[in-house]
Amino acid sequence: MPGLGADLKAVVGTDVERRAGGVVVDVRAGRRPRTVPVLSRYHVRLVDAASWAGSRLLIGGTSPTRRNVTTPLTSSLAGGADLPRVDIARLRATWLSELAERIGLRAFMDAAGITCSQRLGDLVAALAVPDDARAVAVLSGTRR
Repeated sequence: MPGLGADLKAVVGTDVERRAGGVVVDVRAGRRPRTVPVLSRYHVRLVDAASWAGSRLLIGGTSPTRRNVTTPLTSSLAGGADLPRVDIARLRATWLSELAERIGLRAFMDAAGITCSQRLGDLVAALAVPDDARAVAVLSGTRR
């Protein structure tokens, strides 16, 4: 199974767009192609990096099939010997936790008496897919 960073390997600068009132990344490769709204505090940095990359790979290299590109990249971002190494899985967990808090997931689950994520999957399967503007507003922090 590919690692969590595998989806990032094929992202090019032009996959980053200002759209729907925020910034999104169109993840076209991997097991689940999708549009990901970016947290507002990263908009400027990501747009600058994407502008520099253009049609080239955003995370470096020359081929999306290269191996283990995110581990060396995130390792190089460490801020010193006393700080933990940056880890893609931990970054994803932080992102998920922040968004779960923002949308009130805990309050919703407690009020509904839901304790299992499978039940959430069942509920989501029956919901309409939100448009980009709604997804960006809820997930990026640009509008609350």
